[in-house]
Amino acid sequence: MKYFIATAVAAFAVMSAQAQTNSVPDVGRALFLKNCAHCHGASAHGDEGPDLHNLDWTEEQIAKRIRTGKKGEMTAFGGKLTAEEIKSVAEYVKGLK
Repeated sequence: MKYFIATAVAAFAVMSAQAQTNSVPDVGRALFLKNCAHCHGASAHGDEGPDLHNLDWTEEQIAKRIRTGKKGEMTAFGGKLTAEEIKSVAEYVKGLK
């Protein structure tokens, strides 16, 4: 529970900063924290889901996985996030080193 609260607080802080800067990495990170961090961790180093750093995938491959998910492993977000939001998250994930 403590982890969930800390993640929510971090997401709120990022979203507040996003309102001021509105850059793609900030938007992607805020969306990641809100929708993905509960499985991949706030730092994206993995938790229930895998570590997302240094993926050998294109942004389109990442976006497709976000849209369609993977049966039994990852929720599909195509019905929850817009195409632009998915693109922002994919750009953010692709940039993780």
